[in-house]
Amino acid sequence: MASPDSRPDSPPGSPPGSPFDRVRQVSVLATASSIGLSLVIAIFLGAGAGWWLDKYLGSKPWGFIIGLLLGLVAGYRNIFILAKRLERSQEASRLANKKKEDS
Repeated sequence: MASPDSRPDSPPGSPPGSPFDRVRQVSVLATASSIGLSLVIAIFLGAGAGWWLDKYLGSKPWGFIIGLLLGLVAGYRNIFILAKRLERSQEASRLANKKKEDS
C-alpha cells in the first residue's frame, strides 16, 4: 500500500477537477474523518471504561468522570498527532512542488 507521501501531487497549472485534484480532495476528507473518529472513539472508550469500573467497584460517579476526562485528553492528543502528521505531509508536498518548479 502506498504511503500518503508517495501519491502524485497536482502538477502546477493543472485544472480544477483533474484526477490529481480529486485525489487530494479524497485525502483531505479521509484525514478529516479520521480526526473526528479518533476523538469520538477515545471519549467513548474512556467513559465506557469508567462506567465499567463504577459498576464493579461501586465508586459512582468517579470512575465515569475520570474515564471521561482521560478519554478527552486522549482524543485531543490524537487530534494533535494527526494534525502534526498532516502538516508534515503538506510541507513535504510543498517542498517537492517547489523543487519541481525550480528544476
